[in-house]
Amino acid sequence: YFGETQDGTSVRAIPGEGTHVPVWVLGSSLYGAQLAAYLGLPYAFASHFAPDMLEEALAIYRSSFKPSETLSEPYAMMAAGVCAAETDEEAVYLRSSQILAFARLRTGRPGKLPQPRDDLSAEIPAPVMAQVNHALSCSATGSPATIRDRLQGLIEKHRPDELMVTGMIHDPAARIRSFEIASEVLADLRDVSKVA
Repeated sequence: YFGETQDGTSVRAIPGEGTHVPVWVLGSSLYGAQLAAYLGLPYAFASHFAPDMLEEALAIYRSSFKPSETLSEPYAMMAAGVCAAETDEEAVYLRSSQILAFARLRTGRPGKLPQPRDDLSAEIPAPVMAQVNHALSCSATGSPATIRDRLQGLIEKHRPDELMVTGMIHDPAARIRSFEIASEVLADLRDVSKVA
């Protein structure tokens, strides 16, 4: 539907037709990895909220990939949450919004992204907090140095061709600053890897 118009086509995607938008398979399980490999498509794993099968999914995708008109070799993306600030303490405080929102979602009380809190223990029972921390474990929270160490570790471990970062921060200016820090860190990591 995103390619050129074909004669006799009864369904057309408007305005998508002719745009050649790349098709990816997004997954958080092994099936998506298998499908992307079989079809020879790029694969993105939703590790920013479902990290459990990331390693196995990437291994399956890479080992069973079949070249296609789209790709000659596997091309994988992983996602990571990022909450960056000038200090570790500030980043932890800012991330409390995401943790609280995710806990509320897990307990059947979804809603808008809440304002950050200093102490979440009164609002989130320990078992739910453990689940949330696990689900959001493919992430980096802290100062630029902390973010660098954590993202470098994730990249070295999983070897993605691309890394997508997400961030749920209540204050728009703090969210923008977080992405600026992440961008600076990732640019530095890219430059260092080119030299190595």
